[in-house]
Amino acid sequence: MTDSGAVATATAARAAGRQARVARRLGASPFLAEPLRALGYDSREVWGWDMYEAAVLAFAAHCRQAARHEDGLVRLLEIGGGRRPLLTPEQARAAGIAFTVNDISARELAFGPPEFARAEFDVAGAVDPALFGRHDLIVSRMVMEHVRDASRAWANMAALLAPGGVALAFHPTLYAPPFVINRLIPETLTAPALKYFFADRHDGDFPKFPARYDLCRADPAVVEPALSRAGFREVLTAPFWGDRYFRHLPGIREAGDALSSLAERRDWRLLASYAYTIGRR
Repeated sequence: MTDSGAVATATAARAAGRQARVARRLGASPFLAEPLRALGYDSREVWGWDMYEAAVLAFAAHCRQAARHEDGLVRLLEIGGGRRPLLTPEQARAAGIAFTVNDISARELAFGPPEFARAEFDVAGAVDPALFGRHDLIVSRMVMEHVRDASRAWANMAALLAPGGVALAFHPTLYAPPFVINRLIPETLTAPALKYFFADRHDGDFPKFPARYDLCRADPAVVEPALSRAGFREVLTAPFWGDRYFRHLPGIREAGDALSSLAERRDWRLLASYAYTIGRR
């Protein structure tokens, strides 16, 4: 076999191995996995970030196909959307989505698009029962690691959903090294470090909030029982490996990439960096 042929064979084998691992990771719930399969979910951290908006739109379409809508509009609630919700009013209108933005801060909500409905409450606190059962899809992005009581937050989301509705949370996971460091080191040290590595993180539009990582795991053995108790009948955890926190640190960057690659191949969920945690009521 020529060198080029050997390289092609090895590349094909790696791709086949990844596809087999992806199939196993999505096997817990064919219904919840369908939008991710259609988008080509592949367990890489960059996919999780780049495809999140597309994933939310795909789940909205999936809810509509499953007859989860009201008068043709999928009722979507974004937890922690504040001043910068995931979708624009134009995108929501084109997708047939009735969009509600949630935040714990009235000030943050006031800066958001006036076209969207607003709901001020703490998802891990007391929620007005009048809101229960009124949403088909609930989404959040980099919010769940900050809540004080994730079990209560998931129970509230189950209550906020109509029967058959879906909740999708994109969050970092323990025990990826950057997030272990973030959890253990005082905020007075981690906040300046975050601003160095990510210059757009500041005390204005993108401040750093205390991270608690309650239930932020990629291990189904931890997540599925907790969400089942919260009121979800189907649960899927889609893990991602890799991060960009050490990209300015040669040596550490390469070691981190190698560890993430090995962890993905071995399916070491404790070293996943992020996950989509998805539940169907």
